[in-house]
Amino acid sequence: MPALLCAGTLALSLTACGGGAAEEEPAEAAAEVAEEGGGNILDLVARLGESTQSIDNYTLTMDILTTESALGEGEVEMSAVYEVSDDPSALQVTMVMPFLGENILDLMEMTGEDVSGLTPEEAGTSVILYREGQDPLLANSLGQYGDAPWVASGGESLGDVPADVFDVESLPQVASAIAALEDVSEAGTEEVGGVETTVIEGTMTSEEYEALSEEQSAALLQVLGSEYRGTLDIGVWIDDNGFPLRMEFADEVSDVSMEFSALNETTVEIPAEDEIGTM
Repeated sequence: MPALLCAGTLALSLTACGGGAAEEEPAEAAAEVAEEGGGNILDLVARLGESTQSIDNYTLTMDILTTESALGEGEVEMSAVYEVSDDPSALQVTMVMPFLGENILDLMEMTGEDVSGLTPEEAGTSVILYREGQDPLLANSLGQYGDAPWVASGGESLGDVPADVFDVESLPQVASAIAALEDVSEAGTEEVGGVETTVIEGTMTSEEYEALSEEQSAALLQVLGSEYRGTLDIGVWIDDNGFPLRMEFADEVSDVSMEFSALNETTVEIPAEDEIGTM
């Protein structure tokens, strides 16, 4: 049950990690960005959309705090770690939803199970592995599907995926929406993961949001997890190549942060066949 509930909140595609062709040539785009390097703040912002199309190996961590979510009442906090690998071509997603974990622990106690060694964070954690051309695998962390550490989902058993949750393929649209802001200013420099970045701050008005393309507004909706409200405050930490190593978004109901790490160093381990059971 916890694995299925968590799996139903994800929208993911292997085309983001080498499974499909991009509209632009990533290698050429990356080379152009690398050659340009540096530049003023407007140049860095303008290259945001292009720079996010040029990577296919990275780890992305998202932290979300919202007071309006279909997943729970009141203040809801959750995090997700996306590990995107190009060799092997795979995507591993770790979702941590403590509020869901509390409900799961209550259900387990009602069935007479000993939950004294489990925390809400552990019970509310779900790991899903997407392998190119194969059914997704679910980590059997609570042992609800036997002894195998992983189980095959059987494809259809994951259910329909909501259209308004975050998809790693939408990153270029998020970045291009930021690049369209008029109210942008430099707020100094700061290291992110040991890399020196330029910090920029901007504000998106409701008029600017309404002027976005359908793809850009849909991408921001996925990031925020709820309808856009009022003014959207945005912070971006950009490296010398124009890549956004960290992004923050805040409106009246949500605070979201996204941070990249292990660029070109992320590797997803594919389990052996004898480590995979069935649901």
